[in-house]
Amino acid sequence: MKNLNISNKTILIYRVIFAALSWFTIITSITIYAFNPSPGVPWYGCFNVFKSLTYQTNLVVTIWLTLAIIWHNKPESIKKFLRPLKGAFTVYITLTFVLYALLLQIFSRSTGFGAFINVVLHYVTPIAFIIDWILTETEIRYKWNYLAYWIIYPISYLVFTFIHGTFTGNYIYYVLDINTLGILGYFMAISMLIIIYIILGCLYILANRRRTNV
Repeated sequence: MKNLNISNKTILIYRVIFAALSWFTIITSITIYAFNPSPGVPWYGCFNVFKSLTYQTNLVVTIWLTLAIIWHNKPESIKKFLRPLKGAFTVYITLTFVLYALLLQIFSRSTGFGAFINVVLHYVTPIAFIIDWILTETEIRYKWNYLAYWIIYPISYLVFTFIHGTFTGNYIYYVLDINTLGILGYFMAISMLIIIYIILGCLYILANRRRTNV
């Protein structure tokens, strides 16, 4: 593995540590929601957390890390299956990190273990995965048309939140609540999100292409 002279064993240990922390955080937070449901919400309502961009992106990168750990002695498996997904997942988890830091953190009122969960999901796991990308993503060369494929998930998520909000009144994030923002504000918000995504995607593709320009 070409990874800035970092050994395979070091990368493996790094991935084990952060995958374990991420799984612990996700599973523990679901368990807490299950045993302390909101009034009128059944225990299985704990899985509603996966409607959020935060949990979805954390879940996919944690699954990626887990598979990379399982297949650490099978580089061809990683290259054929995992690596084409890593660029997209890195953009998604970076989007989670950036949006929370810029728009949502000031509204957080979490304390105690809830604050720990917030830090892991919005900072620790995203930064750890970005560092993993920096250390290891040098074996395949990205194409600019990857951006068109990578944007499918963000657009799908925006459509999902709109449909979900239309039928339930819950748009999941206040920045996507058309009733609060109004039509103009809503379209400005989703346009900003798409622009941020495109900028991030371009930065990752550009960085990859410069590093793999052999």
